[in-house]
Amino acid sequence: MGFRLGNGSRHMTALVTESGRLHRAHGPYGAVGRASRPDTPFRKNPVHRHVAHLRDLRSRYMAKGYSDELIPGACVQLELEESAPEPVPGKVHIVEPSWPLLFRAFDDAAPAASRGTLEDAINGFYTTIGVPFLPRRPGRPAAGGGPTARLPRRVAALRRALADGSAVSSSPRLAVGYTVTAAGVRLHVGRAGESLPHQDVVELHAALSAWLHLNAAR
Repeated sequence: MGFRLGNGSRHMTALVTESGRLHRAHGPYGAVGRASRPDTPFRKNPVHRHVAHLRDLRSRYMAKGYSDELIPGACVQLELEESAPEPVPGKVHIVEPSWPLLFRAFDDAAPAASRGTLEDAINGFYTTIGVPFLPRRPGRPAAGGGPTARLPRRVAALRRALADGSAVSSSPRLAVGYTVTAAGVRLHVGRAGESLPHQDVVELHAALSAWLHLNAAR
C-alpha cells in the first residue's frame, strides 16, 4: 500500500508492506526509480509505525514541491513473498537489500486500484491484513468552503501538508523566519518568537500578495 508523488520531472514512491516494512524509490518520470533499502520492522506495531511514517513522507515531499499526485493512494495484493534475511550471529540490526521488483509489481497493479485518497488506501490496507485501526477524520475544508482543487497547485499541496500535521518553515539559515502550522503562524528571531493573531495573518497575506503582484514582472 502506498502512493507516488511527482514534481514535474521526478517522482517519489513510498510503500508499506504487510510485514511492516517501509520501501521507497526515486526516479525520473517514466521509470520505476531507484529503490532504497527498506525501513525494517521494529518494536511493537511496526505496521502502524510505518504507516505513520508514510503519512509524514507524503507531507514532507509535498512541501518540497512534489505536488503531482501520480498515484494518490493504492492498496494492492501482489504475488510476491517478502522474506527476511537470516540473522547474522553477533549483529543486532540487519541491513536488508532494496527490492526493485516490488515497485515494478506495484506499477502494474496500482493504476487500476488507485481510486481514492491515501487515507482510503490505508483503511483498505488495515482491513485487508486484519489489523485494528481507527479511521482518520477527513481534513478540514479549504478556506471559504471551496474544494482544494480550486486552489493553485502549490497552495493545495501545502494545505494538505498542514492538514496532515506538518509545519511549513522558512530556511533554517535565516536569522529571521517563520513557521506555519494548522494552529497558527509564528514569526521568530533566533530562539525568540511570537504567534500572530488571525487578523494580522490576514493582513500579512494581503501585503505579501500585493508585493508579489507588484514585483511579478521583475
